[in-house]
Amino acid sequence: MRLVPLLALGAILLVSWRAPAAAKEKKLPEKFNKSPYSLMSLSVGTPNSGWQLRAKKLKSSPHLRVKKGSGAFVYGHPALVLMLHRTSRDVGRMARGAKMLVGDLSAKSGGPLSGHRSHQSGRDADVGFYVRDPKGRAVTLDRFRQFGGDGKAKDGSGYMFDDHRNWLLVQSWIQDRRAGISHIFVAKPLRKRLLDYARKNKNYKLHLNAAAVLLKQPRSSSAHDDHFHVRIACPKRQAEICRG
Repeated sequence: MRLVPLLALGAILLVSWRAPAAAKEKKLPEKFNKSPYSLMSLSVGTPNSGWQLRAKKLKSSPHLRVKKGSGAFVYGHPALVLMLHRTSRDVGRMARGAKMLVGDLSAKSGGPLSGHRSHQSGRDADVGFYVRDPKGRAVTLDRFRQFGGDGKAKDGSGYMFDDHRNWLLVQSWIQDRRAGISHIFVAKPLRKRLLDYARKNKNYKLHLNAAAVLLKQPRSSSAHDDHFHVRIACPKRQAEICRG
């Protein structure tokens, strides 16, 4: 006798769970509810006040590891997800064995994400620094660590900021034209360290000016001394619904 009420309650809960996504779709301009837009991944609003539809999930690969605890928040626009895979592969080929550690992107449907001011519209990703251990060996950590301008880990662990591989990553982001990198947030002392490293090597000077423009410390959030925060531009044909 209790089965029917329970089934009815389950149906109500299922409808209420689906309602936010349906409500969001109704807020879109009419053309975005029709083909071809209805088949696309959409980034809506701004990184600080937005959401997304039909996001792509980032998965670990031979050159990329999803940070523990971020598994539910690694959804983004395909342009971002594919860019992370391409650039992690590029660094892995140039520095054999290098593996990129990636933290939060966005929630599956976007929107506010705990611990972040942005990461709402599927165009942001937190990427850990490449690191060397106290013996100078390249290692992949399981979490982000803070580093100072001297390249040393602030926790006294002896880990060192890997200038070479971190520059290769920045350079790869700059060279990747398909995603349209718009920002690379990082702490000022580490920005200086990377640019100084590039200035000393004639092979890296080609991308020095572009790096100086893209690398910046955010004004209204943490200094980003434990990871890069990379953001891509609004996808093509979505300027009407995507901002910032």
